[in-house]
Amino acid sequence: MFTWLNKQGVKSDRGFVVQVINRFTIEYREGANTMSVPIELGMTDGKACIIVDPHAFARWNADPASVTIPLEKQKEIWANFREALEFQRVAVIAEEAE
Repeated sequence: MFTWLNKQGVKSDRGFVVQVINRFTIEYREGANTMSVPIELGMTDGKACIIVDPHAFARWNADPASVTIPLEKQKEIWANFREALEFQRVAVIAEEAE
């Protein structure tokens, strides 16, 4: 279940927060960890959406570049991220960055 924090952010009863920071970044927070996820604005089926590179969930902001999150945890974060945005009625498209 989600609780609205403000017009651009929600908190899950499972302990994570998804908050729009600006038009190019959405923040994912879980416990003491924060991840800034770059996004692009797009269209799908005539409606606005955001486009996210699924590889954007590889590391926490505070971790060194050489440290990556295990793949299973990355998949969990990606699923949480999508679920939170879908709750906010925001369509999400996964597309690898070129």
